[in-house]
Formats: sequence, C-alpha cells, structure tokens
Amino acid sequence: MVFMNRISISARLQFAATAVCIACGADQGTGPPPPISTGQIEVRYASDITPAVQSAIMIAAARWTRALSKNMGDFHLSSPAGQCFVGEPQLSETHHNLLLFVTVQQIDGRGGALALTNVCSVSDRDTLPVVSHIRLDPADLDSMEARGVLEAVILHEMGHALGFNPLSYVAKGLANGGASDPTFIGAVARAEFARHGAWYTGATVPLENTSMLGPRDPHWRLNVFGDELMVAGVGPGYKSPLSSITLGFFKDLGYDVDFSVADPYEVAPLFGGDRLLPEGSLRNDFLTLTPPIFVSPLVVRRGWLR
Repeated sequence: MVFMNRISISARLQFAATAVCIACGADQGTGPPPPISTGQIEVRYASDITPAVQSAIMIAAARWTRALSKNMGDFHLSSPAGQCFVGEPQLSETHHNLLLFVTVQQIDGRGGALALTNVCSVSDRDTLPVVSHIRLDPADLDSMEARGVLEAVILHEMGHALGFNPLSYVAKGLANGGASDPTFIGAVARAEFARHGAWYTGATVPLENTSMLGPRDPHWRLNVFGDELMVAGVGPGYKSPLSSITLGFFKDLGYDVDFSVADPYEVAPLFGGDRLLPEGSLRNDFLTLTPPIFVSPLVVRRGWLR
C-alpha cells in the first residue's frame, strides 16, 4: 500500500527536529510526524518506508539543511502521476525550494546498486533541482543497516538530489576534461581542495574517471578522495565525511554554505594497502533517463524574487 508522508526540515530547528521525529512512525502508534515550516528540503515518501530509512532520511535532511541554504523561490508544480518515476503522485501545487520524493523499490537485487537518484525538474533561474527522487533497493536495506552505511548512502544520494549532478554543474560550466581526466573547476571547491590536498598536482578537483562518462559522472575520484562522502562507494570502516571540498562545490553552485558543518577531512594520496576498498557500489546512481522539466520561480510582489 502506497502512502504519502511530508517532512520539511527547518534550519532553525536543526538537529532538534531530528531528535523529535526519529521516535515517530507508524510502528509507534502515533502516525507520521506533522509537517514542519518551510525549509531547504521537503521530503515526501511515495512508498512504504521502514523506521530505519525514515530515521536516516531525517538525519540526512537535517544535516544538509544546516550546511546549505538558498531561497530558491516558489514554484508551481503540475505533472501527471508517474511522469518522473514509478509511484510518483500527480502534482498540482505551489511549492517552495526542493521537493524530494523517496521510495523503496526494487532496482537490481541484492549486492548490486544500492540506490538511484534522478532529478525531475530544475529551476530555469539557476539550474538547481526543484523536484528530485531517491530510490532505495529493498534487497540491500538489511545489508546497509548491518554494515552501518545506510545513513551515508542516503546522505550521498541527497547530495545528488540537491545539485551534485551534471544537470546543475555542467550546465553552469563548472566542469571540463575528457573521459580520462574530468575535473570540477569551481573556484571555492578548488580552494578547499588545495587546502586539504596540497600533494595533488592538478589545479582543479578530480571527478571520477573510471566510468567513461567524463564530467558527467557526479562523483569525486575514488583513488584520490578515498572514503569522502561523494565518492562512488561505501563500505565498513568508511567514515564518509562531508568535507569542506564538497561544501565548496555547493557554494560554487550558488548555495549559501555554513562551512562549520564540514567533517574533518584531509585528502591523502593512495598507496598500496592504505585505503579501505568499497564494498557497496554507488556507481551510476544518478539517472538521466527522464529529461528534467525546467520551471520558473513565481514572482512575488514584495520583491525577494525577480
């Protein structure tokens, strides 16, 4: 049975909202938590969601909301059911900032892809996502929980949903290079990378170069970044830190960023045996099968949007 649940995480509440809502849920007999006032992200569940996934989603949304802020505006959303993903409800509403759907639906069975993210619509004002969708494979949920990587996977996928994807950064001209050496060239991410990875000889930030997708592979290069949050893998022992380099990426995209939220992280060169190898794949976890719809922010009379 498919049900809809709304959660909006406010920067003002920060992790206090998480602490309140983690204890909520149908298994507690109290029903889903009520909507919270407008924040950077609103999450709606479009399938049955386990308490563990709901908890991880809340933690991730609270973390990203502390780190990023931007008044993207109000958008009129109008689309038929199933236009972007299986289980998507019909939309006819005005919505503020990012609307993020989450579903738990089969992808490829145990041991394959852990999750997939796609962007359904983007703002024609700044190419940032307006409606996104994260899909988690139920065959891998128990394994992700047992290995302690569920929260990291969801935090990673939410990064894609917020703009760590080629629909946003390639459109802004923030990446270049071919398949063998794609790079991110945003000034803030480059400065943070230089501070924390001075050993690396490149002047730009290396994107993943093993998929042959070039700059359109939305991950940091694994053999440079190790276990940083936005590499294409997770595993036991991975810390998956949200680094100041990733926050610099979002600053380059146009978000206001609180760098104090960043985890401690230093880029260490990869030598034999000094890195944990990933045991869960996040390669090819961003889908572009459905072309995004460009939507315009509504103009309001009091002038904070033009």
